[in-house]
Amino acid sequence: MRLRYTSLLIGVALACASGFAEQKEGTPAQQSIAAAQQQIKLDPKKVQAFNELALGLLRRSRETADAKYLKDAEAALAQGLQLAPGDFQMQRTEVALMLGRHDFAQAKERALILHHRTPDDVATYGDIAEADIALGNYPDAETNAQWMMNLRPNNIPALIAGAELRVLYGDPAGAIDFLNRASSETSPAEVEELAWIANRVASIQVESGQVDAAEQTLEQAERIFPGYVSTMENLAAVRMAQNRANDAVELLTKAAEVDSDPHVIYRLAVAEQKAGLSDEAQAKEAQASFVEFEKMTSEPGKATHEARLDLVLMEAGLPAKAPDALKLAQAEMAERQDVWTLDAYAWALFANAQYQAAEAAEQKAMAIGIRSAQIFDHAGHIAQRLNHSEDAARYFKLSIQSNPMSDYASDALKSAGTTVLAYAPEQRSVQTASGSPLEPESPDVLPRPTIASKEQAARPGEVATVAASLVFAPVPEALLTPHPTGTDRLIQSAQATALRNPNDAKAYSGLGAAYFQRARETGDVNDYQLAEQALTKSLDLVSADFSADAALGTMASVCMGEHRFNDALSYAQRGLSLGTGDVSSFAIVGDAYADMGEYDKAALAYSRLTPRDMTLEPRAAYARDSRLAYLKLIAGDTPGAILLMKTAVAEGVEAQLPSENLAWLYYELGEFSTLSGDTASANSAYMAAITIHPGDYRALAGLAKLRANHGRSAEAIGLYQRAIAVVPMPIFIAELGDLYAQTGNESEARKQYALVEYIGLLGHINQVLHNRDLALFYADHDVKLSEALELAQKELEVRHDIYTYDALAWALCKNGRLTEAADASAKALRLGTQDPLLLFHSGMIAARLGQVEKARADLEQSLHINPHFGLIDSTVAQQQLNRLGIQSASKEGSGQYAR
Repeated sequence: MRLRYTSLLIGVALACASGFAEQKEGTPAQQSIAAAQQQIKLDPKKVQAFNELALGLLRRSRETADAKYLKDAEAALAQGLQLAPGDFQMQRTEVALMLGRHDFAQAKERALILHHRTPDDVATYGDIAEADIALGNYPDAETNAQWMMNLRPNNIPALIAGAELRVLYGDPAGAIDFLNRASSETSPAEVEELAWIANRVASIQVESGQVDAAEQTLEQAERIFPGYVSTMENLAAVRMAQNRANDAVELLTKAAEVDSDPHVIYRLAVAEQKAGLSDEAQAKEAQASFVEFEKMTSEPGKATHEARLDLVLMEAGLPAKAPDALKLAQAEMAERQDVWTLDAYAWALFANAQYQAAEAAEQKAMAIGIRSAQIFDHAGHIAQRLNHSEDAARYFKLSIQSNPMSDYASDALKSAGTTVLAYAPEQRSVQTASGSPLEPESPDVLPRPTIASKEQAARPGEVATVAASLVFAPVPEALLTPHPTGTDRLIQSAQATALRNPNDAKAYSGLGAAYFQRARETGDVNDYQLAEQALTKSLDLVSADFSADAALGTMASVCMGEHRFNDALSYAQRGLSLGTGDVSSFAIVGDAYADMGEYDKAALAYSRLTPRDMTLEPRAAYARDSRLAYLKLIAGDTPGAILLMKTAVAEGVEAQLPSENLAWLYYELGEFSTLSGDTASANSAYMAAITIHPGDYRALAGLAKLRANHGRSAEAIGLYQRAIAVVPMPIFIAELGDLYAQTGNESEARKQYALVEYIGLLGHINQVLHNRDLALFYADHDVKLSEALELAQKELEVRHDIYTYDALAWALCKNGRLTEAADASAKALRLGTQDPLLLFHSGMIAARLGQVEKARADLEQSLHINPHFGLIDSTVAQQQLNRLGIQSASKEGSGQYAR
């Protein structure tokens, strides 16, 4: 798809013919070029004339698909800018040129500068939205498209941007509606624009399997604007769907004579290949075209992003070229993460046997909501290779339903095999009705991450086998560094709004929410304070009517982030007392009770998230299920917790959560799996988190811990360093220090240990946030033991949850107060939580008290759950068992333990 240039349609007055019938007058672009050249001839210093010339040349480039007009436009702009370097219209057209060349990152950067200069310019919003769509920043694009609508209702660029987003969000019918509205707003004289819109409608119809409708739409486009290259290319797609490959070859050959994009050559090669199944000459032509395509795409500056993705898919299908495909896909991922780049990256990972990473990348693509036969087919193959048969069946079915006329649907039909029959009996018609499309599935059926059945849940006896055979794939460099999320820009926008409207409570509420989101992303405690200041201002202005609900809810979340649990409870309850009908604050009420150890009250609060006789929306469902999963975990039902957390992840995907929030769900799933000893699933979940939210510090530390606990020290050190570079969390720094100590690098270990203390004691908020972590750090390392106990006791003053009792028990033990330690440990385990660390602490305390049988039982259970639960502690547990007279063999040999 060629992106349109929004700047070409706003504020540009063109003297166009009333229709295309009088071809002697030329196309609208040719008329514009001629008029501008005439003005320049009359007045060589008229800046606006150079701008109109550049715009006309850009439009001519789209009319003809000839890149030489882009060079001519650049020359016209250079002349105009030489006359008036600061001219706003010229600079905006310069952005349009960047978009025309697919320099989307540069175009966005330049458009943002213009936006700050003139905040309410509709065209600039359009440029930013177009760049964001291309780069995969869909929420930002949606925001800008909405602003365009607000500033100028039913303007054409906003409708077209909205249409693109509707396609991406899985609503092709809505997209076509937007495009039809855009067409109705377009002047009849703008024949190329009308033809472009018709072609976009047709392409959506083709991708949705509406081939006959697409053919009719393209007939209309040809009548409006004969000989249009886009019409040839889309009609070729129709002919391919109709199994008329020879006709497609003829159309694409003609298009390739005009359009120099290697993507057209690739499509020609595919068409020739299909025609070559019954024609040897065409088969040879296909081979030659593939070679020409590869050569063109490899030439610097020659290939578009679309062509490079074609090359990734082509090379991924050739075993010898698969590593090249992955390198190219990684390079593309570094520039943009739109759905098609994610899909190509997933397919390249799949071709290189990195199946879990492939699944994570494809999940991120599907999370946007797009219904693509290609993407679903790829997802099916990935799930099939991972033995996720139910998911594979669902994805293959979705591929067939998304576009039953496509080659991807045909592949899905073949690839499903007995999978569809075994896991979806109602789909038997797929196997018996040759080529007939499935009945449309209900709209709520969306791709979901794998949800294991109870029978598939990891059994303790199987853990060591999985861990022993696990091979950790390298983590792609592109996923190690945080990518811009748009939060900083959101803060800037909110600041500007609040500055313009100092008495607007909603403006300050939005600013506080933006600061809080950045605190989530970066762990910067200063943002909690900034969020609180903004929210306090909002509540000073309005605190007792419905409009205060958002500020009260966000303030409750800020207090939770600062471990001010009673304050969080108070703000959440104030929000509920407003009577808005919004029950989401019950989540914060439950969270506050859970962190304070009042689990029954937490469960009651979470139950209020499900109103009677009401089906929850995905966003509310994920909020409920992720929290109920935690309650299952601490109640000792780890398999049930994992299953419910997977459901929450799927609901989060369906709800299209922001990347950081969705990554957090995957991180929590990874933590649950780590706790249970299922290293492979934990690794997959952490990889999904950083694929969705590159540079996620929690997930990076999770990956590091897995590798450290399995002897991959060098990889673990690198990952810990990356995580700490993003957010220096004391617990991760301590783990890195232990890893350095374990590998004999005592000097580095000491540096890390010193840093733990420095950060843990830096400022009031840090002291509150890290009391428990610092208490455990001191106790684990047998230093400052009295301070460890003091910190644990201080933490107990504000929260009585099981993990605070565990920290207190360990600190008491290290201070020789064993009876009190045993009592605190019993409180930590009172719910039957199957956490190896809690059981390890309990077993070690029992051993020091001489309670041999209890010590054995607890230490055996900790190793049984996860033989690799800690870099140091799992070894200490085994050594203590040996001292107690237990001769433990490896789990593979005896079914007992594994080191």
